[in-house]
Amino acid sequence: MSAAAPVVPGGTAAPASRSDARARPSRALVLWIALLLGVVGVGVAAFLYQFANGLVVTGMRNTVMWGQYILFFMFFVGLSAGGLIVASAGRLFGIKAFKPITRLAVLEATVAVMLAATFILPDLGRPERILNIPLYFNPTSPMIWDITIVMVYMAMSAFYVWLYARADLARRGSRLAFGTGTSEATMAREERVKSVMAWIALPAAILLHSITAWIFGLQISRGFWYSSLMAPMFITSALVSGMGLVIILAIVLRHLGRLSFDDGLVALLGGLLGVFIAVEAFLLLAEYLTATYPGAPEGEAAARMLSGPYLPLFLFEVLVGLVIPFVILATRRLRNDPRWVAAAGGIAIVGIFVHRLNLVLNGLSFPNVALPPGLPIGVPQDGSSFAESYWYVPTIVEWLVVLGILAMGALLFTIAARFLPMQEPEAH
Repeated sequence: MSAAAPVVPGGTAAPASRSDARARPSRALVLWIALLLGVVGVGVAAFLYQFANGLVVTGMRNTVMWGQYILFFMFFVGLSAGGLIVASAGRLFGIKAFKPITRLAVLEATVAVMLAATFILPDLGRPERILNIPLYFNPTSPMIWDITIVMVYMAMSAFYVWLYARADLARRGSRLAFGTGTSEATMAREERVKSVMAWIALPAAILLHSITAWIFGLQISRGFWYSSLMAPMFITSALVSGMGLVIILAIVLRHLGRLSFDDGLVALLGGLLGVFIAVEAFLLLAEYLTATYPGAPEGEAAARMLSGPYLPLFLFEVLVGLVIPFVILATRRLRNDPRWVAAAGGIAIVGIFVHRLNLVLNGLSFPNVALPPGLPIGVPQDGSSFAESYWYVPTIVEWLVVLGILAMGALLFTIAARFLPMQEPEAH
């Protein structure tokens, strides 16, 4: 990326000039892109191996039919929804302090939803069968709702990115602006279109993660998932992870001279992140209080989290993912330090990921009817190919596919952040 811009008092990086933005990429940037391309290539090779040999090369079995791919799908849906909620809410409610990071939040949301959609393909095993969705459309299935909103949301997010960038592209004479002018009347029209998009994007982002939650929350046969709190918890976790990622990316891009804002914005975002974490903790408490009430149908699943094999993961989710970042952000001295805010955001993101992991593993590892000899799992376990429970462990093939998709997302974001205008004109 271009050389780092000078820093002015208050921790604000001066915006990079247009000549800097179009300068030749640095050696570090070239090496970074080459590394990402190599990891993408490894991921593609692993995916082709899985396609040729079937899902048996993964750790998924009859009991655990959703594994790491769906886990990352949920996670990136949340990152995307959280990012676009931040961007849209700032414009919709007139929060001018959010202007410097609006384009970043929109770009982050777009790349994240692209990755979420990509993770669906390896989970299918036979990705061409995704065509069965439009061919045998079933409007009563939450899966149909989810795939539809993901596709619509992805197209809308991409349009949102272009909408924010095209005026600047027009000033540069780029063909991507498609004839957009830079007159005052044109700019006023652009602002009105952005406001309309904010009205559309905010409910769409909420709906995106709510529908994903309803895939779990409407499964009446699984007590651990069947809850009206599932959608609100998914929304709050999206706000936590999305806000955390936006904070980290904003600080990194400011360091690289692509954004300009002062430390007061970081403190503001950190305070909001702390509020989101507190709401997430309350909903988690409400969920487990209901689940552990005597006679509750999901009591057994909740007990496995509180005292069974999933206790270490649950403690990590609560103590590391919620308590530690909340304490950091509730301490004014630490909240005013961008490094601590970024650390709290990173820790909170990991905590949300572990929450998703707990949701999938505990909901699937134990069949609904625990009768011997259990369900066929395809591989011998304790001397039998049947089991009453199954501990899912991703294989190296799954890890390589996941790393390839993550590298693809990092590559897309790097190229976009390098060549697209990231700074709102009003912000500097």
